[in-house]
This record gives sequence, C-alpha cells and structure tokens, in this order.
Amino acid sequence: MRRFMVVVGLLACLVPLAGAAPALGKAAVEISASPNPVVIGRRVAHTVTVAVSARLDVWVSAAGFAQPELGSLPPGTWTQECCPSQTAGTTAWHYRSTWPAQPGSYRFGADARRTGSYLSTATLGFTTSSVWVRVVRA
Repeated sequence: MRRFMVVVGLLACLVPLAGAAPALGKAAVEISASPNPVVIGRRVAHTVTVAVSARLDVWVSAAGFAQPELGSLPPGTWTQECCPSQTAGTTAWHYRSTWPAQPGSYRFGADARRTGSYLSTATLGFTTSSVWVRVVRA
C-alpha cells in the first residue's frame, strides 16, 4: 500500500509538468451531432470540444455521410479509409489535424446520404469520444 501511495504521489507531481490537465470531471475531447436524428439529404453539424492541446483525429462514417467540410476544424485534411473501429467497421472519412488542436470548440458539417445509425468518433491523445447519429427518411 505504501508503494502505491508513493507512486500516486509522484504521478501527481509530474502531471502539471506534462501539460495542463482538463478540469476535474471534464473530458479531454467530446463530440456531438445536431440534429440527431437527421433527415436524409440534410446536413448534420458535428461539434468537437477540445480541453487540452493535442493532435486531433475525427472519423465520420462514409457509409452514412458525404465527405465532411473542414468547417472551423484546425488545419488538417480529410481522407477516406476502410473500415476502422472508430466508425463501427464502416468505410470512414478520417480527419487528422496538421498540428496540435488548441482548447476550444470546433464545428463541421456533413450531408446525410443513407438511412441507418452511424458512429462518429473524435480522439485526442489517448482520450476518445463517440456519438451515434441516426439518419431517417423525411
């Protein structure tokens, strides 16, 4: 037990040196989508909230959505890739920031193109957040 307390104490001292940590109870990254559900042919706006500076990755299902716009995302690019777990195995649009994203909220849009439920995921360092977006008929 004493060894555990020493390790925890040392880690607590090192965390501030490694960079700012998010406020207690606040996730390093969060992703949401609105409207959800979205009508096929309409645009869904994704919002990604970043609490610490780090490289940002976002995946949006290419099975459910046309290629997203950059919107207010930090400089980076969208590429298409096959079947990552971040979109539950569907073909994906993958965004990667060119350099670390700064804390704040970023928005981008994607047009819904097929009915179903699709997973969108944001990753910042080792932290991940996901949202299921439902696409319905009018």
